[in-house]
Amino acid sequence: MKAPAIPRRILALGALALGAAALLAAGCSAPPSPQGWAGARPVKAEGQGVVLVAHKAKLYALPGQTADDLSSNALWQFPPKDKNAFPVSEQTAETLSAGIDGLDGVADAEKTRLKKMVTELNVSGATAGTLKDALKNSGASDDQRKQLAAAIDTTLKFEKDSLGRLQAFYGDIGISTDNQTAFLTSFRGMVFAIDIASGQTRWIRDAGAGVVGGFAVEGDTLYFGTKGKRVYAVDAKTGDRTWQFETKGEVWATPVIDGDTIYVTSLDGSLYALDKSGKQKWAFSDAGSGIAARPAVSGDAVYVGSFDNKLYSVNKADGTMNWSLKAGNWFWATPLVRDGIVYAASLDGKVYAVDAGTGASRWERPFDTGAEVRSGPAVSGGGLIVAARNGNVFKLDLATGQADAGSPVTAGTKILADLSTDGADTVYVVPKSATLYVIDASSQLAVGYIPLPQ
Repeated sequence: MKAPAIPRRILALGALALGAAALLAAGCSAPPSPQGWAGARPVKAEGQGVVLVAHKAKLYALPGQTADDLSSNALWQFPPKDKNAFPVSEQTAETLSAGIDGLDGVADAEKTRLKKMVTELNVSGATAGTLKDALKNSGASDDQRKQLAAAIDTTLKFEKDSLGRLQAFYGDIGISTDNQTAFLTSFRGMVFAIDIASGQTRWIRDAGAGVVGGFAVEGDTLYFGTKGKRVYAVDAKTGDRTWQFETKGEVWATPVIDGDTIYVTSLDGSLYALDKSGKQKWAFSDAGSGIAARPAVSGDAVYVGSFDNKLYSVNKADGTMNWSLKAGNWFWATPLVRDGIVYAASLDGKVYAVDAGTGASRWERPFDTGAEVRSGPAVSGGGLIVAARNGNVFKLDLATGQADAGSPVTAGTKILADLSTDGADTVYVVPKSATLYVIDASSQLAVGYIPLPQ
């Protein structure tokens, strides 16, 4: 990852090689297009319920958490409509303020005035010129003034350009352990830490390659992968890189953390197990094609689907295969494990329920949704909630795979994003259209919708 160079404060992390765009062995001829892959993320920030919803290259913070109290009046959106009124990141403001403190021959009162101007500094507009004019009259030496002015120009250009390099948000939105910060990846490689209460950026980094998956968060460390065939660990507070690991293919899925291990899939057809220092423990490489699905970990096994139409159970200790299940098309959706059963949806339109230990079917037959399924399912209201790509949403009996009497309900047009829940009876569906669908799964499915601000 890289950030603009600022004297004495921000270390240049170096440019990373841009990865190839094609799916290596998966049979896809082009990278994905902006269609809303990021699932909604409910979170409580400063005691207030908020649902974060991405649509193409915008992120909205909607107040409330259930269908009864959600509102289309967004608390904020990122990036803002008026970029001239959007403040620089907290990290940039702190760095520039530190540079002002280091000016020689400038009175303390003048430093205080300059630092107040930094708090009013925006990524665009006239505020930068006003601050640099004030520096000219501050009493600072020419060398120090020019150095600080150059830092202002460099960082503001970087942050302004970053807002224009979004294209789409696909990956899972990460949330800090204190529920104060959201971590966001963009398809063109920009990554952001954003204050959930205000929408203010805390820091911005350039990953150097496109990012399809999102952030996995543990404590003060973030993990994510790129199309540049790398996995990164970065400091959640600063965005600085801790380590990197190179794969043999692009990484499209969000890593999964389990205990002392990070599991990462790659389009090279491998599932990697890494320790917390970034060293490889083992790699399962028996898949016959690329893997773009996020794995699921339960008990002694890791479950992951592949573009070779198979779902695999992999031994967590050594990466050997326990069993595999063949479907009629790709497994791209994240599998879900519940009470010893693995629920996995395929692009063949079917939902499979198999014994986690043996791979044997637990339903009389797979459930046929009638359309491809890209979204990871969720458990809510005592049932398995599944969204087909054509917009139909089903509630299935966990034991039998039978749909309830109210299924399906329609939740928008094309659905690609994983489903998310409030942990009880509310399911959030993010379709291709600029709408958040909210489903009450407490009994028969009941659907409402909230248009996103435009």
